[in-house]
Amino acid sequence: MFNRLPVTLLFAAAGLAGCKSDRPAAEAQPASAAPAASEGAPAAPPQVTITATDYKLELPASIPAGVVALHLVNHGKELHQAQLVRLDDGKTADDVMAAAKRPGPPPAWAKFVGGPNGVAPGQETTSTSSLEPGHYVAICLIPGPDEIPHVMKGMIQPFEVTPSGGAPAQATPAGDTVTMADYSFRLSRPLAPGHHTIMVENAGTQPHELVLLRLAPGKTVKDFGTWATTGKQKGPPPAIPLGGVAVLEKAGSGQFSVELTPGEYGLICFVPDSKDGKPHLMHGMESQFKVD
Repeated sequence: MFNRLPVTLLFAAAGLAGCKSDRPAAEAQPASAAPAASEGAPAAPPQVTITATDYKLELPASIPAGVVALHLVNHGKELHQAQLVRLDDGKTADDVMAAAKRPGPPPAWAKFVGGPNGVAPGQETTSTSSLEPGHYVAICLIPGPDEIPHVMKGMIQPFEVTPSGGAPAQATPAGDTVTMADYSFRLSRPLAPGHHTIMVENAGTQPHELVLLRLAPGKTVKDFGTWATTGKQKGPPPAIPLGGVAVLEKAGSGQFSVELTPGEYGLICFVPDSKDGKPHLMHGMESQFKVD
């Protein structure tokens, strides 16, 4: 099952594990309720902090249904993410671990619903998801230098999404949209320096992810793809991961926030193709753009 989908980050993140970001280190924040809304105004989404270490994910055992801001803080020494997977009734984290050991596509009872994508050690990222009540796990599919996905080292945490009795929360309106297709990214407009809230929509027929990269001077997205998949991670990484949205099923969506400074950036998807098993970047699912 997951040894097709972990290639998502088996390729990308094996290389990214050694990356360091120039953003300041994050301080972990406890899970918090949404700020009180003024009368007549929609409620802001509650923020849930997910703390990643080597190799553990810590988050509340229960999260309210609806729109939730997921704040990932990486206190580990390797790159980590928090991929959210919704499980059908009766399925558990043990079933996920058993499925991860078997070859083949992901089982129908596991739905990939986004979550904060990978960030470097000491860094943070926030993504927003709309979660239905049910049973979930948060996992890290990223492998370390030994090429073993972190989930296989126990980096999996079950949690419940419970019905919310309060007023429905609404996500911060996204100023920009990236539409994913088979096999492309389309930006709604050029991105300028500053803070951005970006909606990510999967309009393709297969699962896709968005990994946002800040490229090193003179490097390209293709350089990073080569370095991460066939370059055996030799030499300095050609890019730094800035988060994004983890794997989304067809018609899925999520959003994330990022602070952009002038420079060259890239978008890339490492999800294995459902037909030939090759990562989508090998089908051309990569894009490069400049922020100035």
